[in-house]
Amino acid sequence: MRPLICGLFTALLLPAAVAQTNSDSKTRMTFEASPLSINAPASPTTSTASVPMLNPPQTLERFFSFLKKEKIQEAYDSLVAGTILGERKEDVESLKTKTQQALDSYGSISGFEIIDTLNAGQNLIRYTCISLNEDLPLRWRFYFYNSPKGWRLVDLRIDDGLVELFESVKQRPPATPAP
Repeated sequence: MRPLICGLFTALLLPAAVAQTNSDSKTRMTFEASPLSINAPASPTTSTASVPMLNPPQTLERFFSFLKKEKIQEAYDSLVAGTILGERKEDVESLKTKTQQALDSYGSISGFEIIDTLNAGQNLIRYTCISLNEDLPLRWRFYFYNSPKGWRLVDLRIDDGLVELFESVKQRPPATPAP
């Protein structure tokens, strides 16, 4: 299984679908990623006045509820609103197109689960989710930063690295029972 991991915000850009055949003669879709860096500062004209301040779990709930209804435009518009990522209009449009391709390949989404949360300090957090697609779940990683303007998405990655997902779960320390 080859993950679809990409750089900053390109994770779901999934630029080129490639069919691969393994030794079991099963065809598998993988997506080649193209690097994209975000070095440009946010435009001083960026307006966040109409962007509701939601915490990351609420943002994810809203995002996946739109995807569940196959409202990709609204899903990404709400996800990147008020962020530097949202200013990259061409990239966001490409992201929407590639998301539609992923839904066409893996099936519609009936829901999602947050399967891991990792803090890097108090202001940076990663949520790992799986989308419950009809044919194959996808792993989504959302990186949020608690900026002076509130929680904002700063990176998004998606892949079908389910084997790697199990490896990361296996490496976690066992949960301590509650007293």
